[in-house]
Amino acid sequence: MLKKTVHLLRHGDTGLQGCYIGRTDVPLSPEGLLQVGRTASLLRQENIDRVFCSPMLRCRQTSELLDLGSPCECHESLKEIDFGRWEGKRFEEIVENDAALVTSWTNEPDSFCFPEGESIAGFRQRIALFKEMLITEHEERMLLVTHGGVIRHLLCLMLGLPMEKYLIFDVQPGCFCSLQVYSDGSVLTGFNLKG
Repeated sequence: MLKKTVHLLRHGDTGLQGCYIGRTDVPLSPEGLLQVGRTASLLRQENIDRVFCSPMLRCRQTSELLDLGSPCECHESLKEIDFGRWEGKRFEEIVENDAALVTSWTNEPDSFCFPEGESIAGFRQRIALFKEMLITEHEERMLLVTHGGVIRHLLCLMLGLPMEKYLIFDVQPGCFCSLQVYSDGSVLTGFNLKG
């Protein structure tokens, strides 16, 4: 039996592609504003009952630009992972300065904690708790405005995939995916949808 439709929207571009941006509170770039404006026309056709949004500026700006007229609630659990001292850096720079930690991240992701940041286990736990809360909501059509890492992990949880497979989803800025959520699982019905 169909329970609900859930859309997962990644905030628009910030102009910092290729950098690790988690808890750094950056705004949308001009390109990001255009992306969200185009995607808004699609989402306005979905008759969204309720919006959950990360409290980060780039997500709040995205939500405001959508102008859906639906109740919107900021939720701390929808924040991106905190990359700690790797925030704002590119992978090449991280490898150059922290090669041993990168190896540890690759070999033991379940026990890895970003230096001076958040553990992967803690991040996954808060995403799992949010998913359980989401499933119990009464609204039939919901939108989450959040981050790429959050969306990848939610997709794994809702589709019954191992969490280690999160990188199979190339979630693009300003795009959304859609899930039909049933009592016994979910079906991915759209991916990287945009205007």
